[in-house]
Amino acid sequence: MEKSNITMEDIMGSTLGEVSSEIRAVFKKTIYIKAYETEVIELESKIKIEENISSAERMILSAMLQIQLEYDAYCQLVFKGYVTSTEFNDRKKNLIESFNALKNKLESSAGIDVHKYFK
Repeated sequence: MEKSNITMEDIMGSTLGEVSSEIRAVFKKTIYIKAYETEVIELESKIKIEENISSAERMILSAMLQIQLEYDAYCQLVFKGYVTSTEFNDRKKNLIESFNALKNKLESSAGIDVHKYFK
């Protein structure tokens, strides 16, 4: 009996059999203030999921956590004057577009409803 090839949809729908999962995200950015002077912004967050989730759900939750950290960092940077409002808005737009592209791909390939993670 020949076994069929595994597809990306199979992989994204798979689970590792765990009953809980920890997802960790880190955002680190070095800002050049002036010659030979830098400031490092580093944020880290972890969430613990107390249920069995698919690879696709893990991926979308990781992306959400990463985007939240980066957005927080950019809020700090714009407040300190290290990035302009235009740079901040451009990055925010890019984060939203990236997330929506991932969301659309996962919804179509893995059949998950991402909206259950939003109130």
